[in-house]
Amino acid sequence: MKPDHGQLPSGWRWGKVGDRKVATIVMGQSPPSVTYNKEGCGLPFYQGKADFGDVSPKPRVWCSAPKQTAESGDILLSVRAPVGPTNLASHRCCIGRGLVAISGTRSVLTLYLYFWFKHVEPWLSEQGEGSTFRAIGKARLENIVVPLPPLPVQERIVHILTKADEIRRKRKEALELSDKILPALFLEMFGDPSTNPKGWLTIQFEDCLLDITRECNKAQQHEYKNNTSGSCPIIDQGERLIGGYVDDTTLLYQGALPVIIFGDHTRRFKFVDFPFVLGADGTKVLRVIGGYEPEYIYWHLRLAQLPDRGYERHFKFVRELRFMSPHPTAQKYFAHVVQQYAEQRMLLSGAMEDAEATFQSLLSRAFTGELTAEWEAENAEWIAVQQALQERLSRLLLLALLVEKTRRSGRASAEVLVTALMKYTFLLQMEGSASRRRFFHFVPYHYGPFAKELYADLEALQQEGLVRVDHDTEEDKTRITVIDPAKAQEALAVLPEELQQDAAQIIETYGDLDHNALLEVVYEQYPAYARKSRLKQNKIKSTRG
Repeated sequence: MKPDHGQLPSGWRWGKVGDRKVATIVMGQSPPSVTYNKEGCGLPFYQGKADFGDVSPKPRVWCSAPKQTAESGDILLSVRAPVGPTNLASHRCCIGRGLVAISGTRSVLTLYLYFWFKHVEPWLSEQGEGSTFRAIGKARLENIVVPLPPLPVQERIVHILTKADEIRRKRKEALELSDKILPALFLEMFGDPSTNPKGWLTIQFEDCLLDITRECNKAQQHEYKNNTSGSCPIIDQGERLIGGYVDDTTLLYQGALPVIIFGDHTRRFKFVDFPFVLGADGTKVLRVIGGYEPEYIYWHLRLAQLPDRGYERHFKFVRELRFMSPHPTAQKYFAHVVQQYAEQRMLLSGAMEDAEATFQSLLSRAFTGELTAEWEAENAEWIAVQQALQERLSRLLLLALLVEKTRRSGRASAEVLVTALMKYTFLLQMEGSASRRRFFHFVPYHYGPFAKELYADLEALQQEGLVRVDHDTEEDKTRITVIDPAKAQEALAVLPEELQQDAAQIIETYGDLDHNALLEVVYEQYPAYARKSRLKQNKIKSTRG
């Protein structure tokens, strides 16, 4: 779907990804190759789509000197061909030029943006530009528009889509797990075809298979590749079982079924027990003969180790195979299990397709307001109250940290340096439950991670009579004091319990560290935020001096 500026429900608005109030964008930058290693030293390094798993990236190399990093929960977006596949980082990682890390802000949930990118992924995949390779630049990415409902509505949408996404993922995982059953059974019953560990008698290709390719009519790829329906399914050497459809029934294979289709270039085997049309060139059609079970021979071929000659033809290697010849009773039992499995897999596959269709339907309705329209109408007053609370959460988090620090000091009031509060807030955002929503936009600065929004929140707390902010120009320090603990506790009554617990945990873990020790901890755990650190630069100078 192409993003547009169409009509939105009342209370919603359009925003751009490049707006700092909507999202934070970190463009990947590959570090020098000499910093890569395979020993797990440093951060996992991801370059692009090749590193993506279904749920989370899978590290192939690590980087000891990352330049740009993504944090746990960030959206990872591939911006080089193929453009668009989105995923969520499950841990901190170093990202190269093929990736962008995107996170939400205090007014936009990262997971809401993630599902939006999932929704527009087909459109986004067509936006790459360039002659050598297709890529999407930062300017184009920043101009993508996003429909933005109030935060409580975002939470509702995320809740619904997360449940639907979990169902489709679990069904896909169940299907993938079931696909491991038959190979395991074959190996247990008959052994590895490449080594024949059970010492079966062996036969040649001609003793069990017949090449009947010449008996088949063929459809050229341009006739079917874009057809998603039709009278006759096409079986070619592509990854999918069915490559497309045609309506010309005179092309249908008329011989006995089942047959085995082999991709001469791709080395793929397909078991076909339904009427079909053979697609394109580079395919071989094989019929099992000699009293052998087709299911047994098919899995024997699947598990045989054929050499990889790239896009050259591989059928000659199939003809050179030796086939194990176990007793027919064992073959028949295996074929019976395969047939039962096929029935159950069809049910699992149908359930997965239903879950996928449900998820896509919810996606299409989520960002027009249709999905939550009735709920919004019934809860309009509650949404307004929650939205007001959401807008205060960032400064309540600061207040919770200050109150907890004062409580641990054992004094009625205690001064907290703004630099320390900055680090406590950063650590809370990175390590607590608040990581699912970014209340502050931290950037590397002279004393590590810095967020200028924190000063505006402190000013608001001071105007509410909750804290005092003292600027010491002589020492160039800013000190904050909670001036009314009882009033502060009353204000914190509306702060969600999980965030109160986060604040308490951060102060318990880091609150007793002095200024330099606190900085050292932050720099060690989050080195990407220490790039502009004066303390780090001074240490380097003193070491060199």
